[in-house]
Amino acid sequence: MIKIKLIFFTFLFVLSSSIAQTDSFFNNLRLYQLEDATRAISLLPPNCQPLAAWQVTFQKEFDTSSDSFKSLGQLDKPNDNSIGDYIYYINWGDFYFYNTLDENIKSINNYKKALAIAKQEENRLLTAEALKRILTLHRIHYLYNNKTYLPFLEDYQEIVYDPYEEAYYHYFNLILNFKNYDVENWSNTSYTALSKYFKNNRKPYLQGISETVFASYFEEINEIDSIWHYAHSAERNLSEIPYSYKGSRLNQIYSFMSRIALQQQDFESAAKYTDSATKKMFTSIDLKSRSLGHYQKSVIDSARGDFLSAYDESMKYRGSMATIEEAAQNELFNELQVKYESAEKEKQIIIEQQRKKQNRNIAISLGGVLVAVTVIGFLAFINTKRKQRIAEQQRELEIQKTEKLLKEQELTSIDAMIQGQEKERQRLASDLHDSVGATLAAAKLQFQHLANNREKGDITEELFEKTGKLLDDAYTEIRTMAHVKNSGVIAKNGLLPAVQKLARNASGVNGLTIEVEDYGLEERLDNLLEIAVFRVIQELVTNIIKHAKATQASIAINQYEDSLSIIIEDNGIGFNARQLPQKDGMGLSSIEKRIEHLEGTMEVDSTLGKGTHILIDIPL
Repeated sequence: MIKIKLIFFTFLFVLSSSIAQTDSFFNNLRLYQLEDATRAISLLPPNCQPLAAWQVTFQKEFDTSSDSFKSLGQLDKPNDNSIGDYIYYINWGDFYFYNTLDENIKSINNYKKALAIAKQEENRLLTAEALKRILTLHRIHYLYNNKTYLPFLEDYQEIVYDPYEEAYYHYFNLILNFKNYDVENWSNTSYTALSKYFKNNRKPYLQGISETVFASYFEEINEIDSIWHYAHSAERNLSEIPYSYKGSRLNQIYSFMSRIALQQQDFESAAKYTDSATKKMFTSIDLKSRSLGHYQKSVIDSARGDFLSAYDESMKYRGSMATIEEAAQNELFNELQVKYESAEKEKQIIIEQQRKKQNRNIAISLGGVLVAVTVIGFLAFINTKRKQRIAEQQRELEIQKTEKLLKEQELTSIDAMIQGQEKERQRLASDLHDSVGATLAAAKLQFQHLANNREKGDITEELFEKTGKLLDDAYTEIRTMAHVKNSGVIAKNGLLPAVQKLARNASGVNGLTIEVEDYGLEERLDNLLEIAVFRVIQELVTNIIKHAKATQASIAINQYEDSLSIIIEDNGIGFNARQLPQKDGMGLSSIEKRIEHLEGTMEVDSTLGKGTHILIDIPL
C-alpha cells in the first residue's frame, strides 16, 4: 500500500513538474522574452523541442522567406494529443497566416485544434495564447468585417489571469469593435484601462500596437496633435525591440504616418515614412503596406512634378491591390470549398452506413437523415452565398473608400500646386507695384523737380542725394525680391521704423511734408501683418504724392488691445469719395480688398479742395 502511494505521488510530482516547465517556455514566449524562452526549450519533452525551437526562431527572424521558416514541413507531428501537438498546430497556424493571403481557413483551423488541446489540458496560459492568435487573424483579414470574433473575445475575457492578459483583452476589444473606423463602437473603458496600464508597465510591443489603434481613432475625430503623439510613441516603442517580430507592425505605423503627412501636404515627411514602410517585407501582411507605398509615392511624385514616376507608381499600386483583392476572393472560395468537402465526407459516411444496414426501418431512417442533410446543406449553401454577398459588398465599400481617398488626395496635391503658383504670381505683381512702383514714382517726381529747377539754378546737393537715395532704394527692393525675401526694413526693425523711413523719403517731394505719430506700438506685430499694413500705407502715400498736390500729410498708427487703427490725412485737392473710379488696378479698390482680407474696415472721407481723411481699423 505504501509503495502504491509512493508511485502515485511520484507520478503527480513528475506531471506537475512537466506542466511547470511547459508553462515556463510559453510564459517567456508570450512576454517576448525570447532568450529565456530559448533556454527553456531544453526543459520541454524531446518531441516538443524542435517545434518550440522553430517558434522562437520565427519570432526572432520573422522572415517567411528564410530557410528556417520553410523547415517546418520537415518537422514531425508528435501525435501525443497534448503539448507536442499543441505547438505543432500553433506553428502551422502561424505558417499559413504569415506566409499566404488566401489560406487563412487553414490557419484558423490549426489554431482551433490547438485551442481544443489547451482546453482539454485545462491550461489557461495555452488557451489564452491560442485565442490571441485567432483574434489577431480576425484583426487583419476579411473575418475582421464580421462578428465571428465575438465568441472568441468573450472566451478570452473569461480566462484572463493577470494584468498583462487583461491589457491584451482591452486591446482586442478596441480594435475588433472599432472595425470600419466606426467611432460609435469605440470603448473609452478599454482605452482608459490601457492608458493606465502603460503608465506603470513597460511592454513596448503591446503599447506600440495599442497606440497605433489610438492614433487611428483620433484620426477619425480629427485631433491632429493626438494622432501624431500616439503615432510617434508607437514608432518609438516598436523600434526599441531588438527582434524582428515587430517588423510588420512597424511598417504599418510608418504607412499610417505617411498617409497623415500626405493629408497635411507635408510631402517630405510622407516620403521619409513611405521609404521606411516599404524598405523590408517580413511576411505576407506587409504586402498591403508595400501596395499603399506605391500609392503614396505616386502622390508625392505628383506634388514634386515628377508625373512620369507618379504614373508608374500608380500603376504598381493598382496591380498590387488587384493581387490582394484576388487573394481575398480566393480566401472566400477556399472557405466554401472546405465546407463542401466536409459535407461530402459526411455524405459518404451516411452512404456507407446504408450499405451495411439491411433493415428497412434503418434504411428509412437513414433516408430521412439524407433528406435532412440535404435540406441543411441547401440552407447552409444559401447562408454561405448570403455571407459571400455581404463580404463582397463590404469589400466594394472598402474599394470605393480607397478610390475616393485617392481622388481627393490627388486633387488636393494638384490644387496645392496651382494655388502655390497663383499666389506666387500675385505676390510678385503686388510687390512690384507696391514697393518698387512707389519708389520709382517718387524718383520720377524728383527728376521732374530737378528738370524744372535746372534752368533756375536752384538745384541743391540735398535734392541730388535724395534722388540718388530713391534709386538706391529701388535697386535694393528689386534685389530683395529676386532673393525671395520680405521687406528688409520690416523684417528687421518692425512696422513703425519702416513707416517713419517712408515718410522721410517722401518728404520734400513737391514741397510735401509727412509726419508720423504712434501710440501703443511697444511690441511687434505678426510679421505678415506688419508687411501687409506697410504695403497699404505705402500705396496711400504714393497716391498722395501722385494725385493729392498736398503740402502736408500725417500718418497716425495706434495699437489697442484688440485692434490696430491707422489714420492718414492730407491737405490736398481731395476728390469726390462717392464717385470712386470703378476700374481694375492697384489703387483704393486694391487697398480695400487687402483690408477685407485682414478682416478690417476702411473709411474714406474726402471733399474737393479740402483734402482727404482715411481711417483703417484692423482686428488683432
